[in-house]
Amino acid sequence: MADLGRQLHEYLAQSKAAAATGPSAVPAPPAAGGSQEGAGDGGGLRAWLGALNPLPAGSPPGATVWPWTGEEDPWLLGLSRWQRLAGSGLCVLLAALCFGLAGLCVPLLLLRARKFALLWSLGSLCALGAAALLRGPARLLREPGRGALLYLGALFGTLYAALALHS
Repeated sequence: MADLGRQLHEYLAQSKAAAATGPSAVPAPPAAGGSQEGAGDGGGLRAWLGALNPLPAGSPPGATVWPWTGEEDPWLLGLSRWQRLAGSGLCVLLAALCFGLAGLCVPLLLLRARKFALLWSLGSLCALGAAALLRGPARLLREPGRGALLYLGALFGTLYAALALHS
């Protein structure tokens, strides 16, 4: 048991030293047979999420790279990883709210078709906004497929008909 405590203290010291050297340092894994239960306070969630995607070689100091992408998104230069994650979470909540309200309009679809179409389209836009914040809008629009373009056209056509034409 004393050996386990010593290994844990060594691991925590390595994590703190790696965090002090910079964001691109990846903490070493614990020694064989070591426990990670008490290591929650040593690195924190930020250290674990930062270790998922270290900065590529030759990147400028202070640059942040979002997981799942190899480069920064040119449309979202001023947003940090946490701001993008919070914005994406907000968009998901708004999408769920719009989809839920649209679901409440389904029994009255013949009477409230415009309201249903508007709520469903706004929910779809919020869901697409959440994906764009996570993945980056430039990456999503770099290679759009024919189906994606057709979906966006139908989505904006529905919004135009519901808002501008009132039909």
